[in-house]
Amino acid sequence: MAGGSDLRSRGLWLLKPCTRRLIGFLGNQDAHIRGEGAKALGHIGDPEAVAPLIEALMKEKQDEQVPLALAEMGDPAALAPLIEAFNQADREVRPNICAALGSFKNPKAVACLITGLADPDPNVRFHSIAALGQQRDPAGVSHLLGCLGESNEWIFLSVVEALSRIGDHRATNPFVAFYLKEGNERKRAAIITALGFLKDLTSVPTLTKALRDADDRVKANAIESLRRLDLPRDKILNLIQPFLKHPNNRVRGNTIVTVADLKLVDLKPIIEPMRDDPDKWVRATLGYVLSTIEYPQALSLIVELLKDEDGDVKKNAARALAARATDRQTDVLIGLLDDPTPFVRLQAVQTLGKIRAVAAVTTLGRIFETERNFKIRSAIITTLGMIGDQAAVPLLQGALKDRDSRVRANAVESLESILGEAAGLMLRPLLADPDNRTRSNTAKALFRIGDVGVLGDLEKMLQDKEGGTRISAAYALGQIGLALKELEVSPLLQPLKSSLTAVKVQTPTMPAAGKVATPGVGTATPAGAAAEGRKPAGKEAMREAFLAHYNAGRFKEALDGATAYVTQFPFDLMANFFLGNLNFQLSRFEAAIDAFKKVVEMDPFHVQAYSNMGIACFRTGRMQEAVHYFKQALKIQPDLSAIRFNLANLLLKESKWEEAIAQYEEGRRYQKAPARVLANLGFAYQKTGQYEKAVTSYESSVAADPRDPGVYYNWALILIRQGRKDQAVDVVQSALQAVPPGAAGLKSLRELLERLQA
Repeated sequence: MAGGSDLRSRGLWLLKPCTRRLIGFLGNQDAHIRGEGAKALGHIGDPEAVAPLIEALMKEKQDEQVPLALAEMGDPAALAPLIEAFNQADREVRPNICAALGSFKNPKAVACLITGLADPDPNVRFHSIAALGQQRDPAGVSHLLGCLGESNEWIFLSVVEALSRIGDHRATNPFVAFYLKEGNERKRAAIITALGFLKDLTSVPTLTKALRDADDRVKANAIESLRRLDLPRDKILNLIQPFLKHPNNRVRGNTIVTVADLKLVDLKPIIEPMRDDPDKWVRATLGYVLSTIEYPQALSLIVELLKDEDGDVKKNAARALAARATDRQTDVLIGLLDDPTPFVRLQAVQTLGKIRAVAAVTTLGRIFETERNFKIRSAIITTLGMIGDQAAVPLLQGALKDRDSRVRANAVESLESILGEAAGLMLRPLLADPDNRTRSNTAKALFRIGDVGVLGDLEKMLQDKEGGTRISAAYALGQIGLALKELEVSPLLQPLKSSLTAVKVQTPTMPAAGKVATPGVGTATPAGAAAEGRKPAGKEAMREAFLAHYNAGRFKEALDGATAYVTQFPFDLMANFFLGNLNFQLSRFEAAIDAFKKVVEMDPFHVQAYSNMGIACFRTGRMQEAVHYFKQALKIQPDLSAIRFNLANLLLKESKWEEAIAQYEEGRRYQKAPARVLANLGFAYQKTGQYEKAVTSYESSVAADPRDPGVYYNWALILIRQGRKDQAVDVVQSALQAVPPGAAGLKSLRELLERLQA
């Protein structure tokens, strides 16, 4: 059998047509398509992609995935262009290049990042610091120490983290000096944590002092740091024993965990009373402690906590059971499948998969039929695949037709896991599924079980006019690239190895004059390859004609052609969707809505059509209809945070603060919220008088993107309202450091600062 590297080369050869189309994505106008294309190229690792990625990198305002893809490929030829781009590129690109340079273990990369520490843009400084921490090169220590004077709090915290990752003792004395003079609690807490990672025994007096700090976070961090140092156990015990019954639960929890590690104290008198404490947070802390320490009665106590009436206590208990469970707890976990708290049920389902509890298969099938929580339903399907019992196959086959696309997508992966090659016939029809994630999961699974012909289907998806389909295909190809990298180590990929062994790579040769080279007998042709010069007729000719107009930028001709096509073939779903998108692109919103309505008539579960109708209605001022269509999309696929954030933004414009908050928070369950969404959420909380939550949202928004002056302004107004004018001054001064010169809100911030200082 061919060796792993040879088989991977054959796989890369089969991928060539798809790889080249992904390279074409690097010039797409859609940032999401560009990003997914670059990410997939990084996973695939074909050397042919290096030069186009470098070329794309040099373009203005390129996406972060391009430098990250080059870093993942690790080609030494990419380092010099990355450094050149860092020196020449737009300031919006340079932070992304810093992230890529952090992956190159090379003195030149370190030197370049050191120059970034003096950049006037705080974003560049922040990412240069983080990348130096990733490098862990001692050459950066002295330069990072010079950044401890940064007035921007988030940059300061990044410096502390980077130095703690490098672990050089030269940072100990500066950390101690800053701790002793620092008034900001977050900064003090971060320094104390970093001292623990440095493991320098000269920091013990400072950590001991931190145990008496006014801030409980600092105390809790000091206890953790003392645990990391190589000190005599009895000395640590003497220092922290007074905190075993501290009123702050984080301090108490860290102390109990440390004492348990020392094995010098009988834990029973400490642990047992916590179970019946009237303070729910003490009981919740017990759940955290039991998930971490070795305690003989831990499981029985966890089971008792699971009967608690408080949801927070039960959540921590469920996490603790998940952390400790073995197959002996199968019955307990099965009992939790009927718990009224969704989080507890979800933890039970996931843990049954982790411990591969075959005895739970029948019960999981019963729960699946009655469960209404889509997260739990999809988790059950994944768990059945992890358990691996063939008794679950009929249920999984039925799940391939489930209304919930997430369930269908997970069923594909579970059937691959249980049946391997035998799943091929069941899965192939899913390549026509209306949901892009299901189609991409199917393509990925078929390739992994040896059906290399599926690359032709993926190439067609890459040419689809629907952006979501192209993005899903790119994702699947990235996963296929990762599978090729695992060929030598993964026993699950034996069917793929067998298929690749049968591939005979065709070496390109120059054909004789007047002749066309054709593959020989038994020679595999790259997926999607077809004879040149064949012209489609009739329906396909019409389709290709309007697509050619569109690709050439002749949108009016494309619109006329697509309209004529849909008139003749009114039930072509993809053509109607294309027509809707084209009308939308040309700001013909009414016509776009009509086209999307036809799409959902043919496919009532077409999420993107509902979403696009919502946006089109919003553009034409039809707010109630926009809300309706966004909600229709979310009924079909509740985890689409982008649609949910759009709905929340619309509700915000309508001054429906509480409804907007609910949608923002629900969206954050499935996706990390971008800075603008966090700012909007803070504004909604501010409008409803929930000022602490508003401040938390504004802080998170600034951490994600420190350049929005409006966030600082609203944050400062809250602090002024609460009588915390000194803190308001600090916030405005931080803004003046972080917001780019010329930003629209700078004048208002300066005026506010003048009023505060008057």
